[in-house]
Amino acid sequence: MSVDLYFAAPLIVNDVSANVREAIRAKVWAYLESEKGKRDVVPAPEESVTTSYYSREASILVDAKLDELEAIVLATAKSYLEKTLKLPPRHIEVEQAFINVFEPGAMENQHTHDGSLLSCAYYVEAPEDCGCIGFPDPIAARRSYREFTQTTGTELMTRPDIAVAPQPGRFVMFESWMPHYIQCNKSDKVRISIAINLRGIPEEAQASPTGGDELPARATDSGEENTAAESAVSKAASLEGKPFLFNDLFAINPNFGVIQEPIHDEIPMLVIEDLLKHPEEVRDVVGRMPATNWKHEQGGRNFIDYYDCRLRLPVRYPNSLIAVAQQAIQKVYGIATRPADASVDVNWFMQINEKRADFAVPHADMTEQSMRSLTCVLYLNRLEECSGGTAFFRFKQSNSLLMDEAYARAGNEDPKIGETGLDYWPEATTDEWERVGAVDMMPGRMLIFPSQYFHSAYHPENSFHDFPRMTLAFWMLG
Repeated sequence: MSVDLYFAAPLIVNDVSANVREAIRAKVWAYLESEKGKRDVVPAPEESVTTSYYSREASILVDAKLDELEAIVLATAKSYLEKTLKLPPRHIEVEQAFINVFEPGAMENQHTHDGSLLSCAYYVEAPEDCGCIGFPDPIAARRSYREFTQTTGTELMTRPDIAVAPQPGRFVMFESWMPHYIQCNKSDKVRISIAINLRGIPEEAQASPTGGDELPARATDSGEENTAAESAVSKAASLEGKPFLFNDLFAINPNFGVIQEPIHDEIPMLVIEDLLKHPEEVRDVVGRMPATNWKHEQGGRNFIDYYDCRLRLPVRYPNSLIAVAQQAIQKVYGIATRPADASVDVNWFMQINEKRADFAVPHADMTEQSMRSLTCVLYLNRLEECSGGTAFFRFKQSNSLLMDEAYARAGNEDPKIGETGLDYWPEATTDEWERVGAVDMMPGRMLIFPSQYFHSAYHPENSFHDFPRMTLAFWMLG
């Protein structure tokens, strides 16, 4: 005998990772304390909750820059529809996202989110005894029958309602027709949740951003919605895409230019202009790829003040991008080189909070395989997204532009002088380092320089909040 559940109403309850939870929490509080948050989050006219629901032009996901939460919710919704409800694939988008602040004693009456496809509640602050989200049995005839026949119970199929306890970093997803209510906040602390309604995107709105047979983006695997989406840290994590050929996407512009531009008359620098044939497609495709955390250390600032992530793209030879670097190095430096790895890396950086310096921790890119190494850096951002570039430095203790024994000794005495992974921004920028020059960030521009020279990412403007800073890097060994 088999038992099937008919007329089921599935709920998804999931908890995000601690890093993502804390990053979201910091941004939500920053939003609530901002002028926009104070203006848009207002008392509900008929209930005790304070909310941004009535500010129709506002979206907490946009206003608080909660890209990571949007990515998680969209990826989970895709899995909910396709794997739980067994529906055909469809494109979905956020219809409305608002914040609810429940002071002690606040509650919300039973309601539905009619007109939407799926709804989600995410908990930012959830102190003990702050009130659950409750779902009464949505089948009225069954509720009456259970009450009349006294057949209610504690099991899922006989309970009159379901209550899900909130926890910081937890989200609950359900179909928008389901009635639900919020219990009274009986704690002495504030309870904060984010409500998100999702809708299906009409077929005519699903045109590919690249159009025709242009190169598409790579999609995440919806079967691993939480992990993939949290790594993406961008709303593009839920977009559809297909595989691409590396040499097709990173096709070389035959009219690129090569310039020698020494830094401070001492650092040999090779600049290749307009290297990419399809810079816009490269930006679109790489910008949609989910990026994983990089240099993440316990107690560090990654995923709290900023996202410092990395994408590793395998390459097969012959590879046109590496071949250009190889030939340019041979011609200008007179060195025969080979690539250090069968891959290239995309450094993916985006700010969460305000930056604390104009450049990252200065470092050198020496490798263990060879003391003769050249660093190749290719800028992937659009022109309007570019800020700063790559800066070069002198280590003040030894007055040196490149790695030396004085730097090694200083690093052993004070590890914070070098890269520790704890903080993208150096603590004492002017005490140890003097900036001697920089190469500006430009779309499709590639820099080639000896790896032992001190350098770092440089962006003097308070930029890269709404989109990532993306540079492709690889190393050539002599």
